[in-house]
Amino acid sequence: MSYKKILLGLGLVMVGTVLFGQNAQTVAETMTLQKAIETAMVNNYDLKIAKNTLKQAENNNTIGNAGLLPSVSLSGGADYSKSDTENETTYIGLLESEGATSSGYNGSARIDYTLFDGFGNQYNYMKLQQTDERQKILFQQQMENTMLSVVQAFYDVCSAQQNLKLAIESMDISKERYQKALDRKAYGQTNKLEVLNAEVDMNSDSTQILYAEQNYLIAIKDLNVVLGLPVDSEFEVDEKLEFKKSFSEEQVINAAVSNNSTIQSQKKSEEITELDLRITKAAKYPTLSAYGQYAYSKTDYSNSNSIYSQSNGLTTGLSLSFNVFNGRQQRTREKNAQLNLLSEQERTRQVKAELERDASNAYTDYAYKMRIVELQERSLEQAELNFEQTKEMFKLGNATSIEFRTAQENMLNVANNFNDANFNAKIAEFNLLRITGELIK
Repeated sequence: MSYKKILLGLGLVMVGTVLFGQNAQTVAETMTLQKAIETAMVNNYDLKIAKNTLKQAENNNTIGNAGLLPSVSLSGGADYSKSDTENETTYIGLLESEGATSSGYNGSARIDYTLFDGFGNQYNYMKLQQTDERQKILFQQQMENTMLSVVQAFYDVCSAQQNLKLAIESMDISKERYQKALDRKAYGQTNKLEVLNAEVDMNSDSTQILYAEQNYLIAIKDLNVVLGLPVDSEFEVDEKLEFKKSFSEEQVINAAVSNNSTIQSQKKSEEITELDLRITKAAKYPTLSAYGQYAYSKTDYSNSNSIYSQSNGLTTGLSLSFNVFNGRQQRTREKNAQLNLLSEQERTRQVKAELERDASNAYTDYAYKMRIVELQERSLEQAELNFEQTKEMFKLGNATSIEFRTAQENMLNVANNFNDANFNAKIAEFNLLRITGELIK
């Protein structure tokens, strides 16, 4: 069987456990990369946390939260009193009142509204809007990071799955060689040493299967955590690879500077810092506020000259406040806010420079990994041809068991390298899509 066909095969049931006489769990379906990403978009823990943070930003983005709506308050109360009083006057003399009681109740409604505060409320609302927009970008960034984590974990499983399958195929070859050695010894065509060598190599392949199976099980658990599934979930993974369009370094850098979520988030941070400066400057202007209040109160008396008293009415007014001098605190806050803006502008330039570097490195990484894939593919063809020729020579007695084993191990190593090179190149391609902002469309 061709090892290249093995590498391009789909699926792998837990054949390692079958080999060792254990009960294999029936796998219901195959996990594709698309399905893995969709599952993570629903279940991933980091993404759920990011969704909550996004919702908080959406909740904060209201005109009321910015102070652009009036505030309305209601108040009310009731009281009761009982007392004995004495009052002596010049003309009447001593007046006494025993057990005099009174009860009263009151209520009021008040509305307050800031008419002008140097446009601080408007700037606050603009800041809430920009903060909401920035949080949406950060949420997209978390989605991109989650997708890239899924891709990494998914192809780790694919690689481990392929390596396990290759180890099992190598074991089959060693088993066939061991059986032929036994048959040849039975007919006196070889000695016991060749049988022992074949048995040692077969046992070595059994150990490699155990290592490969262990790596596969660990990779599955790592993927389950990223997907937000139970850790013990088992499934096959679809190993098919299809590389996307070609890239050029100039296109990658230009797309990254225009579309990358990191630079977009930083630009929003710069805009928010500029609004902070405007909000700070607004505090040096006077604040004009208006209010209106309706109040009602009534008190009932007993054992008194008065029966009751009552009042109600509407009160309105304006208030103006202006901070004439506060120890130059306002000036200091403005200077610091201006410095914060300058720092954010420098940080934007830094992010842009780092992004250009990262985009260039990502392109170089992808280009070299694709070249490695091509080289490993040619090496695999040569290793397969070498093994087939050595196998025929071994059957004819023109090659030793050591030469046969060397050709077998060389083919297995090259196949594993080709396997890893393919998946590494695919991960590099996804990283290019992420850095250019094309991962989520």
